[in-house]
Amino acid sequence: MLFCLGFSSASVEKSTISPNFSQGIYYLRQEKYQEAIGEFTQVINDKNQWIASAYSNRCLAYLQLNNNQAAKRDCQEALEMNSDNVEAYLNKGLADYRLENYSQSLAAYQEVLKRQENDYRAYYNQGLVHFQLGNYQQALNSYNQALKIDEDDSLEHKTLIYHDRALAHLQLEDFSEAIANLTHVLILNPKDEQAYYQRGYAYQKSGNYQAAFQDFTEAITLNPQLTTAYINRGISAAILGFQTVAWQNFKIALTQFQEQNNQTGYQQTLNLMRKFKKVTSNTYESPIG
Repeated sequence: MLFCLGFSSASVEKSTISPNFSQGIYYLRQEKYQEAIGEFTQVINDKNQWIASAYSNRCLAYLQLNNNQAAKRDCQEALEMNSDNVEAYLNKGLADYRLENYSQSLAAYQEVLKRQENDYRAYYNQGLVHFQLGNYQQALNSYNQALKIDEDDSLEHKTLIYHDRALAHLQLEDFSEAIANLTHVLILNPKDEQAYYQRGYAYQKSGNYQAAFQDFTEAITLNPQLTTAYINRGISAAILGFQTVAWQNFKIALTQFQEQNNQTGYQQTLNLMRKFKKVTSNTYESPIG
């Protein structure tokens, strides 16, 4: 799940731009975040008219380095100097989200919407917070609003929103809606392995084991190391009556769990194999040795 981050700048003549501030923005765009922090820190130390924007953009740089406490402090400083800085509210909301300060994160996005009622980023980010809180219907409401007002028609943004909306439907066990949203994701991005995997899970939970098998196969084709896809493909195969295929998939999962040194996954897969062995009259080769 991704948040939308934004630069913040002041509306003054280009000729008056602080050289350090300008260089900081350049470094941000080049993804040289530590260098950007150094430039914005110099602006802050100089205490010139660019200080509020320097705090706001240093917040963004800290976020990119996952220094969330520092990011939050900088965004708060920026907002004390300019209480209408929408980007600072957005980025503070992200810092609080990562720090699990969910009520503060929601409050930050409400401040955005007070100032820009059609800011789809605030609705989308709000949906992510609601999802973490287990408020899945509220998350859906926020995602729906974000889709309704997303004016830039960004393929990446729409893919994210449809994907996260599908996850909320999965949590609500509304599998048909989850499938519809994940299908939309795959239309936008046919190489999304997680969308295939999650749609396979939704098909499996709704009893369409043939479609589930096909989607898990697509996920595995895109990522042969997606161990849980082998397990779920094995389950679908077993239910469809293809016991040998099921066993082959379970054994691949066992091998991968061994390679990952994942003893819990290995043992759970063994237990699953024993379960299927009991409910079938077929004789299977032992998975051990």
